Amino acid sequence: MRCLGSGHSDLQTFCGMMNLPPLVQKGSNQHIKEIISKAVSLAEHERMRKAAGREYQFAHNDDSDSDANRNIDVSVDGTYMTRGHSSIVGVVTLIGCVTGKVLDTGTLSKTCKSCDYWNSKDKTSAEYRAWKSNHTSDCTVTHNGSSGGMEANIASSLFSRSVENYSLRYTRFIGDGDTNSFKTVSESKPYKEIAVEKIECVGHVQKRMGTRLRKLKNVMSGKTLSDGKKIGGKGRLTDAQIDSMQSYYGNAIRGNKQDLMAMREAVLAIYFHKLSSDDKPYHSMCKEQWCKYKKAETANQLDSFKHQNSLPAAIMEVIKPIFRDLSHPDLLKKCLDGYTQNANESINNIIWQICPKNKYHGLKTVEIGVGIATLIFNDGSKALKRPLELMKLTCGKFTQNYFQMTDANRIKQSEKRKTEASLEARRAKRRKRLHLEENQEEEEGFPYLAGAH
Repeated sequence: MRCLGSGHSDLQTFCGMMNLPPLVQKGSNQHIKEIISKAVSLAEHERMRKAAGREYQFAHNDDSDSDANRNIDVSVDGTYMTRGHSSIVGVVTLIGCVTGKVLDTGTLSKTCKSCDYWNSKDKTSAEYRAWKSNHTSDCTVTHNGSSGGMEANIASSLFSRSVENYSLRYTRFIGDGDTNSFKTVSESKPYKEIAVEKIECVGHVQKRMGTRLRKLKNVMSGKTLSDGKKIGGKGRLTDAQIDSMQSYYGNAIRGNKQDLMAMREAVLAIYFHKLSSDDKPYHSMCKEQWCKYKKAETANQLDSFKHQNSLPAAIMEVIKPIFRDLSHPDLLKKCLDGYTQNANESINNIIWQICPKNKYHGLKTVEIGVGIATLIFNDGSKALKRPLELMKLTCGKFTQNYFQMTDANRIKQSEKRKTEASLEARRAKRRKRLHLEENQEEEEGFPYLAGAH
């Protein structure tokens, strides 16, 4: 039932609706959960140990066992059971950047149902004292700070045990900058004199372009620019324009890995491309691969070429500081490897499919969910046979067929989503939706503006 994202109460509902007798009572369910937890945890750690070995092999092709070769790059990301900064359970996944496999995970909780129940009782009673004396080892409160601090604490713990667990050092930290995880890890000095270096996630750096442009648009929404017009509206800084610049910015970084000067030039080319007009074309840094002006120039068709998606100079002037900041060499240096946290976000999605966010889950349940997600993410559904074996259970024919079918479909879907046609189709769909939304808002006179009515 946990693989379906359901628990004991859902099992009771299913049995009742199917006219089946209840399978287990609450007490028995807790005992079974303990057995499942141990089996899943053991299987998870076996797979993560194997993944760490493969990460080491692929990261260091020369197979030498020098001390420097114990250093690897990892991507670290936190995810929470509820949105915002008030979640009672937090999870961190640590993934090897070469293999894309989960090497370690950690989960913390701020709540304990047993504590919540007994703390409302008479603390002088014999029953309370008996519970208190036996509860310490069973308490699920593993974090006493803020919810936002869980990610940093877990990350620090994962780094501190890397040498003991795998004889590896995580010396390059790929993170999103949403929390102070890197700062906490760096200050803890897990490898003493060997410092941990921060590397940026390209996906999150790319989003900074959209975030800053949208913020600027909101701040400037009621102001008049140097050309006497507002920043938004048709032919101005629309959501579609912002979306396209964010996409081009990401492409500029990904398309120029390991070449800082080319990367910076590609970013600045976006600015001058958008600034260009028929009277003043600035396409010297553009590439023919994506610039229609350059293609027209090559085909000797500039006489008939018209700029269609440019932005007025007044708008380009106010967004210039954003491009200046996001093209700074100090930032782009951290993007030269082209690393992303897509793998972390993928396993996060699996975790919350197993433990849906619209339901309450205790620490033990989330730990089981993280373990199952790790097994599936690293080695496919077939890896779920291992915890069943550890519980002395045999996989039947139909179960094995299901594992094979699920893994085959997963690979097929992944390959489809990676194709250029699929990527472009998703981008085109998003652009079409944004254009439609903007046209509808203009027709309706912008019916929704925060605090404007």
